[in-house]
This record gives sequence, structure tokens and C-alpha cells, in this order.
Amino acid sequence: MIELKFPKDFWWGAATSGPQLEGRFNKKHANIFDYDFEKFPEHFWHGIGPDVASNFYNDFREDIRLMKKAGLNSVRTSIQWSRLIDDLEEGTVNPEAVEFYNAVIDEFLSNGIRPIINLHHFDLPVELLHKYGGWANKQVISFYVKYAEQCFRLFGDRVSDWFTHNEPMVVVEGGYLYQFHYPDLVDGKLAVQVAYNLQLASSLAIQKYREVNQNSDGKIGIILNLSPNYPASQDKEDIAAAHFADLWQNRLFMDASVKGKFPNELVEILTLSQVFRVTNVEF
Repeated sequence: MIELKFPKDFWWGAATSGPQLEGRFNKKHANIFDYDFEKFPEHFWHGIGPDVASNFYNDFREDIRLMKKAGLNSVRTSIQWSRLIDDLEEGTVNPEAVEFYNAVIDEFLSNGIRPIINLHHFDLPVELLHKYGGWANKQVISFYVKYAEQCFRLFGDRVSDWFTHNEPMVVVEGGYLYQFHYPDLVDGKLAVQVAYNLQLASSLAIQKYREVNQNSDGKIGIILNLSPNYPASQDKEDIAAAHFADLWQNRLFMDASVKGKFPNELVEILTLSQVFRVTNVEF
């Protein structure tokens, strides 16, 4: 029998999100999932949506005790932008939401569980989509950075591990290419603009974190869903397709986050394809 020994400080964890746990209970604003469920409940498995979700909003203390009982010492979840922020443009907070998230974080810590907090789990407030065009508009980046700063200031004394986005490529492909997330569009130019703006939002939120963080153990990053891409054959067309898939699906966000720039080859391909949009919105 092989005996595996894990380090004493190994993170035994689990991951979820605010929308999946809390749903839309007691929120002032709707996110895109709340709106999608309201308009198109058939998009959701058996019509199960955000009215209750897993009822974490009401049962979080018992849920966290069960997490401890299961042996978890770390849990990643997310703060709902549409819950925490009262005025989405000004970035003012909802006192009840602050009280809730403080209680959740404190409950994690009192049970010996490290809270790992993500800021955006595909759950853009739908008002920002309808009024501004969502992530396609650079104006929304400024609203996101205000929200992120509130999170850092309110909870950064107890939260050491932050993420700006969960799998931003899902927002791009689900909402603007493959139609599995609202707004269910097929628009290559919008997809590229949204990808760029999501990365810019992440970078500016990280910059803001560096400015306001007072936690000596604090760290921040981005969660990416990376997948290897293999050519269907050794034909040059298949090899080129696999290479482009790697550039688009993996290196777009990874290179920008780690190296501080997008892959030159990807930029050249997108330029030749004429998918860049011209915008007069300055940030």
C-alpha cells in the first residue's frame, strides 16, 4: 500500500460562489442569472434557480460547521457585487450585506476555515448590462474597481486571499459566442472587447489592492480555466487551429495576468480578422 503524506499546512478545501450559495434572497439588485431566471426559467435545470439556491444566506452557520466536520480548512466563495453594493455607479455599500458578509467571514474563521474570496463569478449586475452594455463598456470597469475597493477595505483585515474573476473566458464565450449565459449573443467583436475589458478590470483591481491593502499576508490573483489543445490531426490546418485555440482560450488571460501583456501573435491574428471595436469611451 502506498502511503501519501501531505504537508501539515496543506489546504483541504472546496469552492463555490455567492450566486450558487446565496441566490437572490434579500438583494436590492439582480445579477444576470437572477434576470435570466426571471425571463427564461427553462434555461435552468428543472426550473431550479436563485430564489433559494442552497439557502446559505439563512443556514450559513450550520453549513460552515458541516464544512469543518468534513475536514475542510479552506473554502473559496465569492461576494455578490449585486448584494454588497447599494449604488452601483457610486460604489456605496448596503449595510445589511456588509453585516452578512462580516458574519460569514467571521464564522469561517471561528471554525478554523480560511476564507478565500473571489469578486466576480459571472454575476455582473444586470442593470450595468442593460444601461451600459456590461463588460463591453469600459465605464463598467470603473464601477467594478469601486466595488473591489469596498471589499478590500471592509474585509481585508480578515481575508488574505483574493481573486478578481472566476474563469473570465466563460463570460466571453458563454455570453458572446456560444449562448449559454445571458445575454446569449454571437458577436465576435463584442467577445474580444469583453475579454479585453475583463482583463483590464482585473489588472486595475489588483492595482487598487496594492494601494489599499493593510494585510501583510494579503495576496490577489485571477482564476483561469485552462485546457490543453490538441490538433485533430497532423495536418497544418489542424495544428494551426489548436495553436490559435491555445492563444485564445489559455494565453489571452494568462499572459496578460502573469507577463503584463497579451500574446503578440494573438493580437496580430485578431487585427487581421478585423474584430477590434472602435470605442470613444475613455476610462
